[in-house]
Amino acid sequence: MVVSNYRRVYAGQARALSEISIPSVILTIGKQWATIALAFLASWAAGRYLYTVAVQAKDWEIALPYALGCALVFALSFFVVASKQHAFLIIMHDACHFRLLRNRRLNELVSNLFCAFPNGMITASYRLGHLPHHGFTNSPHDPYWVYLTQGGEYNFPKPRWELWKLLCKDASGVNLRTWWPGLRILTGWAYVFQDKQKFLDPSERAQFTIFWATVLVVNAVFGTWLYLIFLWLLPMFTLFLALNRLRNIAEHDLNKRGNELEHTRHVDGNWLERFALAPLNVNFHIAHHLFPSVPLYNLPRLHAALMKDPGFKEEGEIWKRYLGKEGLISSLLS
Repeated sequence: MVVSNYRRVYAGQARALSEISIPSVILTIGKQWATIALAFLASWAAGRYLYTVAVQAKDWEIALPYALGCALVFALSFFVVASKQHAFLIIMHDACHFRLLRNRRLNELVSNLFCAFPNGMITASYRLGHLPHHGFTNSPHDPYWVYLTQGGEYNFPKPRWELWKLLCKDASGVNLRTWWPGLRILTGWAYVFQDKQKFLDPSERAQFTIFWATVLVVNAVFGTWLYLIFLWLLPMFTLFLALNRLRNIAEHDLNKRGNELEHTRHVDGNWLERFALAPLNVNFHIAHHLFPSVPLYNLPRLHAALMKDPGFKEEGEIWKRYLGKEGLISSLLS
């Protein structure tokens, strides 16, 4: 069955699943911030406990095990925060399709304040590149395809060591400079002080500036600079980029043109992969490309309906895992 027929046959189900649920939106955003709060609280508590033990013991041989435990808690919190920053990108992605709230002004405001601005991004900037990606996937008119096919970083197959080298450079911040041309399209920082192309509305620039000015003032008042730097900004410019790279690699076969069933992939993923690499159902990527109007919390139901179609199961690129010997990423490595 050709893609146009899938869109016709499942149009009714997709239309029903395109209804926006405000409770689902509140729950989705709330869960991400609650998880981040727990991560920050865990790091704070571990640091306070270590300080108390170190002061009382005055002996690093006694304090060392506690220091190692504190480092482990911080590393876990770092991973959780980067994963949730990735989740905010996916929520912003829904808002880019106006699938967060029915009212477009509120859609932008909620997305920016709770998801995009904290990641240094602006929803409207993301939309500039993302909507053409849907209309012209894997073609010269697709900004993502043009960017990802430059430089060879996303050319596959490639040796396993080469991919690991790239990911290590992402996670250590060494690759930040090479990421910047792509990030510049998404981030608000590039357009706050200079916006010759008039990409942003003046109110969006003002909101972004006020948001981050408020963040800086709050951290100055409460003396929480270390948490802002090491448990928010550092994950954003390191591990988050590595996670984003792996997801980008998995979503599309950049060497194929064709239709969504040929160049777009679905990956089930295990619980850890869905937490970090493909949060909030972004792994249901074929279903999303067929019907971008369906919000993230309804994509599993849409995918389940499509999977009942023998043609879809046979034609679609359906994978069980991202990583591991039989995972999608491993299949791309030589």
